[in-house]
Amino acid sequence: MDIFATRREKLIKELMQEPVDAVLIKHPSNLYYYTGFTGGEAMFLMPVNADIMSTYALELAGISNDSQAITNDWPDGYVITDSRYYEQVEKECAGLTLVKWEKKGMVETIQELMVEDKKIHIVLEDDMNLAQYMKLTQVCRNCSFSLGSKWIQMPRMVKDEEELAQIEQAEHIGDAAFSHILDILKPGVSEREIALELEFFMKKQGASKLSFDTIVASGPNGSMPHAQVTDRLLQSGDFVTMDFGCVYQGYCSDMTRTVAIGTPTDEMKKVYQIVLDANVRAMEQIAAEQKCSDIDAVARGYIAKQGYGPYFGHGLGHGVGLDIHEEPRFSPKCDVITAENMVITDEPGIYLPGQFGVRIEDLVVVKENGYRKLSQSEKQLIIL
Repeated sequence: MDIFATRREKLIKELMQEPVDAVLIKHPSNLYYYTGFTGGEAMFLMPVNADIMSTYALELAGISNDSQAITNDWPDGYVITDSRYYEQVEKECAGLTLVKWEKKGMVETIQELMVEDKKIHIVLEDDMNLAQYMKLTQVCRNCSFSLGSKWIQMPRMVKDEEELAQIEQAEHIGDAAFSHILDILKPGVSEREIALELEFFMKKQGASKLSFDTIVASGPNGSMPHAQVTDRLLQSGDFVTMDFGCVYQGYCSDMTRTVAIGTPTDEMKKVYQIVLDANVRAMEQIAAEQKCSDIDAVARGYIAKQGYGPYFGHGLGHGVGLDIHEEPRFSPKCDVITAENMVITDEPGIYLPGQFGVRIEDLVVVKENGYRKLSQSEKQLIIL
């Protein structure tokens, strides 16, 4: 049994304990996680109760329409997509049935897969948009729906060994990119040039794409945590914050480093050290069986004690995997308990409006009695 089939089997076992007849998945990362499909527009319908599948659906799966056959040959699931992806589904989605979405709409095609004389309850992802939901309720009139991210998405918080290997390689590419960019940072180079060079380098090292739009924020732009890249030229005396990552075989990396261009002021050095100390103090608390909000509180409390509490507004960190922002979160509101092999960022920051900002971000794997740090780039203040 491949890893995707194993994940589906685990999900079905969970849902068989609930009043659920089927799962409908659309988000690309969840599609990949449960099917292996890497293409574009598609939906995955997985029956929990095979009695809901229509004669048409059973025939597509090669199952005869009698109760014994359905019991013995439970349909593993249906990937509904258009002609752009027919061959890709057949290649990537072993054990699943391709449903060709042609003349009818996707939702109408889904309705054809289910019987119409039974009440059917379907679990959806929490981030399905309103238009999609309204379409489902209008077409699938015998169906009711509820949100089910606790079953669909939450299992992704804990990574298996293959996932960890892909994330580690993505972060290794990021480390190499940081080492490379240090030779390019100097007065007169623009934020845009730096961002482009980081992207080009990471893709040359095997990355398929960026994890997110690279942040390069220099001088006063650094006080905006998610500043847009501009044509501003680096100047002597600047801090420059670079937040970047790449995707390797579907999995993301994430890292932030702040470096000085020329000699920083005493306040700049002071703020940098506070952020570094907060990063290290929080990391020392990372282990399995810890409440995420408690780890956030370590960094947040330390920064506040140094007098900079109002200037650290975002959460300490977030999960990373197929998506750049996943559960759990290191934030004051997150009561998730950490577990071994979660992958989470540790990224405190201080942002002084109109002056400068500092953020230092590491990517770590939660272990039973501690953590394993994936990002290896230097964190002590680098002055160029």
